[in-house]
Amino acid sequence: MLSYKNKYFLTKTLLHTMDIKLIASSCDLSIFSPGRSEVCAFFSSLWRVMCDCRGPHWAGVAVLARAAIEPNARYALTHTYKFMPILARLLSSAISNEKKIKLLSVMQDISYGIKISWQESYLSELMKQLTDWIVQPMSEPQYRTIGHKSLTVLVNLCYGNLPAIYALMRTVDTKEFVVHLINLKDSGYGGVAMCRLLVCLSGATRGSASTRQTDVHDYLSCTMITFRKAIVERDATQLLHAYTFINDLCADNNLQNYVLTYPNFTSSLGESLKDTDNLCIAAADDRSEPENTLSCLQSTLKFLTVLVNLDSYSLRCHHYQLICLCMKASRICLPESLELFAAIVSQYRDEGRLPQELISVISNGLPGLLVPPALEPGKAGLQWLQVLGALCESSETQECVMKEVSPDSFEDTLYSVLQYTSQNGPPGADVAQQAVIVGCRTVLTLTPLSREWEAALNRLLAHHQVRKLLCAGLISNNGARRKQVLQLVKHHYFPSDQMNQVFGESLHNVSDISAENISPRNETDSEVSWAAQRLTPAQEHAIDALITKLNDALHSDKISDIATSSVMELYGYKMTCLEQRLHSHSVALQGATDHMASLQHALALLQATNSSQQDVLYTTQMQNEKHKKTIDELHKQLEDAEITLRSFRLKLAAEKLDKENQKECLRKEFKIEINNMETELKRREKEAEERLKQTEVEYKNLQKKLELQTNKNNELAGVLIKFEERVKQRDKKLEEAAASDSALRRELEQKDNMIKQLEKTVVERENRLYQVTTQLEEMKRVQEMVAKLMTKSASTTAS
Repeated sequence: MLSYKNKYFLTKTLLHTMDIKLIASSCDLSIFSPGRSEVCAFFSSLWRVMCDCRGPHWAGVAVLARAAIEPNARYALTHTYKFMPILARLLSSAISNEKKIKLLSVMQDISYGIKISWQESYLSELMKQLTDWIVQPMSEPQYRTIGHKSLTVLVNLCYGNLPAIYALMRTVDTKEFVVHLINLKDSGYGGVAMCRLLVCLSGATRGSASTRQTDVHDYLSCTMITFRKAIVERDATQLLHAYTFINDLCADNNLQNYVLTYPNFTSSLGESLKDTDNLCIAAADDRSEPENTLSCLQSTLKFLTVLVNLDSYSLRCHHYQLICLCMKASRICLPESLELFAAIVSQYRDEGRLPQELISVISNGLPGLLVPPALEPGKAGLQWLQVLGALCESSETQECVMKEVSPDSFEDTLYSVLQYTSQNGPPGADVAQQAVIVGCRTVLTLTPLSREWEAALNRLLAHHQVRKLLCAGLISNNGARRKQVLQLVKHHYFPSDQMNQVFGESLHNVSDISAENISPRNETDSEVSWAAQRLTPAQEHAIDALITKLNDALHSDKISDIATSSVMELYGYKMTCLEQRLHSHSVALQGATDHMASLQHALALLQATNSSQQDVLYTTQMQNEKHKKTIDELHKQLEDAEITLRSFRLKLAAEKLDKENQKECLRKEFKIEINNMETELKRREKEAEERLKQTEVEYKNLQKKLELQTNKNNELAGVLIKFEERVKQRDKKLEEAAASDSALRRELEQKDNMIKQLEKTVVERENRLYQVTTQLEEMKRVQEMVAKLMTKSASTTAS
């Protein structure tokens, strides 16, 4: 029966295994990007789990196999998280062949490019295991696969690492092992890997300068044969080794001249390009192993880029085929295709123009290559910028670049590269520096031709991250990069006001990394104290007596009289002490290695956290600047509104005064007209009264003379009718005057209503002004709260 503790551990282990298997089956490789703090914590936890003897080791191996596909994650697994010692402890003859192959596959990925600076504790056992599998008979396909992968891991460990080479030389008989390697190389088994291992061994014994021209030509011949064979067989590992080996040969100053004198590049490359076209077609249609085929095509394009960068005139006959290959492969491997395209175009920089045959094929496919990489721009952005920089060197393609690429899309792509590389640790920082240098050089080339590109240059250099990366390149250990930055700064179109900022950023943004000082120790004292702790008192007295006897015999020339058994006993004690000391040092070294790995994990986590905090700080600064700009704009709008309101008030007051003056004038005119009309009415009344009196007098006279003047009645009646008609006309005129008076009064009322409406509009605009002022005060309070929070966080970080 299992105890409760064992049941709990078993349940927890099963849960860990299920979770890890779920992560290993993920299709999204971006979850393994090592620049985020949660990814650092995951790999650190996986390292601790796999260090435990009861942990889910093989589920962890599956996760490592999946994560090693992502280049930045593979770099972190190799150099930061130190998974190689754990995998070496899992490797043994006791496991099945399938597990051996699976484990060796992960180890050959993680050990690629590893740096070993001392004799690590796992090296001797690992070297013995790998060499045993390499020299075993290759009778079955599984044994051949195990031997092949073991050789790959061994080459990765030894290449450029003298401690690993010394561990190998202590494990095997070097001469016999080299003979065995040569026999394997002649039989066509892992040719490039054999060459790399032979170079390592010869460099450790005779030095790299002793390599002869015939040896280099043999290495190149074997590399080209392996290159073509690996393309046909779609062996991604051999292609990667071929690319690495030829890249190292071309980069070595002592061997570069020998490489340039190799006569068979042209014929070998012509034969391989046909197979590369088939590989490109297969990569587009392969659904069974897309990652393996894609990796093969990527390594092939990198290999061709190295050959093109040799700048050999004999290889120019293949440039047409290589350009066509770039066009085909750009749909599958865009970064590598762009890099190869840029390398080909750069070969004609000194000539100032491209050959006509290349221009004809480039003109058809160039618009497609100049489209900014919209899908994952961070991965192919650097190569796209390199293509632009190479095309700007030629006058034929410079106009096409300006026509197809806008400054805005150029800046967006560059900033996408910087954002993507900020999450990928040291390799990402290196890519970001290259992208900034290439981008600035391209913009400086196009600045004299367009004002838009001149404005883009000013925006680019005003960006804080761009200046920071230029400073990092200026103070880096890479001499070529420092030279590139200085060439940018001394360019006559580089703004002079940006120079001090570029040179001054390094004081605030770049941290100096100092090496640890290792204090010397007294080896003799430590040996004596160690031996004194591990020998019994009787053994100490015997050794003292023996040493005294040996010294006396030496001084009296009687050393031959000493018994050999005593000397052997002394050496036996000494060998026992040395073996015990070696064992204790191995244990201490393993513990120190594990502790250093855990410290590196903590450092990676702190760096990731620091990077994320810097991104948050940068985002906050950008938001503060944006809010500050918004506040300034609102202030400006408020001032404009106040000025508009003042002018509107003045205008309204002037209109009101004008209306009042018009009203007063109308009142005065109406009074004058009314007075005139009253005067006229009074005059007419007086005339009517006078006429009435006269009429009465005449009527009396007529009455008196009625009898006498009967014949004149009709005439008097007519005169009376006329008089009545005149009176009616005068009444009608009075009524019309009264109607015009009422119309004027209605017009005055309408103007009064208009004045009231304008006053209401003024009140509404004053209310709106009050609301804008209130909103501005709230934004000021938010800004003060953000400043207080940042001050508190800064004080907390400082503490």
